[in-house]
Amino acid sequence: MMSNLKQCQTVIIELPERSIVYDWFYAIHTFYRPIHTYLSIIICILGAMCNFCNIVVLTRKRMRTPVNMILSAMACCDTVVLFSNLIYTTHYTFANCHPEQWSYGWAIFLVCHAHLSLIGHSSSIWLSVMLALIRYLTLRSRKKVNVLQIDLRHSYKAIAFVVLFVTLMNTPNFLAYKIFEMRLSETCNTTDIGNLDAFAYIPGVSDLALEAHCLIFRMAFWISGTIFKMIPCLLLSSFVWLLMKILTKVQQNRLKLLYNSTRYCNGKKYADKKEYQGRNKNATDNCLAKTNATTLYRADRTTRMLLTILCVFLITELPQGIMMVLSGILPEAFRRHIYNSLGDLLDLLSLCNACTTFVIYCSMSEQFRNEFKQVFLPYSLFGYKLKWKSKQDYKEPSSPAQSSTGSNSKTNFELQRCVLL
Repeated sequence: MMSNLKQCQTVIIELPERSIVYDWFYAIHTFYRPIHTYLSIIICILGAMCNFCNIVVLTRKRMRTPVNMILSAMACCDTVVLFSNLIYTTHYTFANCHPEQWSYGWAIFLVCHAHLSLIGHSSSIWLSVMLALIRYLTLRSRKKVNVLQIDLRHSYKAIAFVVLFVTLMNTPNFLAYKIFEMRLSETCNTTDIGNLDAFAYIPGVSDLALEAHCLIFRMAFWISGTIFKMIPCLLLSSFVWLLMKILTKVQQNRLKLLYNSTRYCNGKKYADKKEYQGRNKNATDNCLAKTNATTLYRADRTTRMLLTILCVFLITELPQGIMMVLSGILPEAFRRHIYNSLGDLLDLLSLCNACTTFVIYCSMSEQFRNEFKQVFLPYSLFGYKLKWKSKQDYKEPSSPAQSSTGSNSKTNFELQRCVLL
């Protein structure tokens, strides 16, 4: 099988067959491999539970916003990936060399696991790109009157489009696999003499994928490396830069609004900034709480949380994309000695990425924490029902400053509609 795959290589840069670097990577693989098995099982279980909590909380009626619906879809994709990975790791790590462990049914599961993991993980990546796009469009159009507002209907269409797009792009991978029948003794080491002639079924590269100079195999590989990895990472990098630029501008506007509104507080007008600072050094901020700046601060905080999520995606996905592209332009020695040795660490990055969103929500969103408490902690230890904050508790009270400027009220309304969590 490996000899047939050599004709599918697109080697641009040659590498030596032996190197001390290969030995170093193999030593890392040998040391980490036993740890990865149990660590990945723990992460899969905890990650599936965390994503279940995300789905339950974010899909509550009062939490349904375009951004939250996309985050819920990302949690669903991550849950599928984690469950599939949990079954795969548990079975093939603790399976013994017995025909039942290498049956045709388990071979079908292995193929399905490969497709589900790729589609689910790639859909989650592209949904994060869609999330960044929606947030960017929302912030960019916050002062425009005649602009299309993004609602739940648009988010549902975006989710359906992403899943359909990723599934269609995965078509070459659907055609690249085939289940082979082999002797069990050729697959694993068996000590049972009665199983020496038994058959084992394992997935491999199909003959169709090797036809026409490995056209389907090359398409499957480069689609996985570019469309599913590198392109979304480049788009995420661009949106992160744009959002940080807008975030800086929003923060400057918020500080300016705070200063201007405070100058006119309680009917007092200060001539300049020095006079304002001199007379209000020990004053309370009661007037500040009644201005439009609070809404801008919430938008600021929301954008920071989204930037954190997007940066986590970049940190975990960009190394995998680079490694996949390098394995396509470098000879077989790179894949065999470096890519395979780092495969468990790259897999760990994907698993960690799938379960970090819950931590981000809990640490950066008070509304998510209170909704989580309402759903999963409705009663105290003594049987008394706890009263957590509702969505209405997060609405800012009206103020004279808000009612006096129509354009600012319009801006606040648009920001409140799309504020995350």
